[in-house]
Amino acid sequence: MNIEEIINQNDLAEAVDLLREFDLAYTDLNQPNVRLFKFSESGKLVGLGGLEIYRNRALLRSVAVAKEFQDKKAGRFICNWLENWAIENQLSELYLLTTTAPGFFAHLGYQIIQRDEFPENLRQTAQFSELCPASSVYMMKNL
Repeated sequence: MNIEEIINQNDLAEAVDLLREFDLAYTDLNQPNVRLFKFSESGKLVGLGGLEIYRNRALLRSVAVAKEFQDKKAGRFICNWLENWAIENQLSELYLLTTTAPGFFAHLGYQIIQRDEFPENLRQTAQFSELCPASSVYMMKNL
C-alpha cells in the first residue's frame, strides 16, 4: 500500500470527498498540528487517517475507507499504521470520538471513557467542542 501525507489542495479535495461521503468532519484539517495521510493502492484511494497532535497525545481522526475496500481489513491497517507512526513520534495516548464505529475501535484496543476524561487540551479542539455531537462515544488507547 502506498502512504502519503496530504499536504496539497489537490489531495485534500479528494480526501474531503471521501470524508463527506461518511459525514466526517473536514473543515479544520488545514491546522498545522493535523497530520492527514492518504492510503492508496494501484492509484486508487483506499482510505484516510489522521492525527491531531498535542504534545504527547493525539486525537485520532478522519479514518475513512472507500466502500470498495471495506471488509478487506483496510481500516485496521490504517489505524495500526497511525498508531505505529504515533509511537515513532513519541506519542503515548490516542483519543477519538465516534458515532458509528465504537465496536471497530474497541476491537483495536480502544477503551470507552467518559466525556470529562478527555484531556483538557483535546477538549479545546474543534472536533471535540464543535464538530462532533455530544452523543459521540469517547475512547482512548495507551500506546
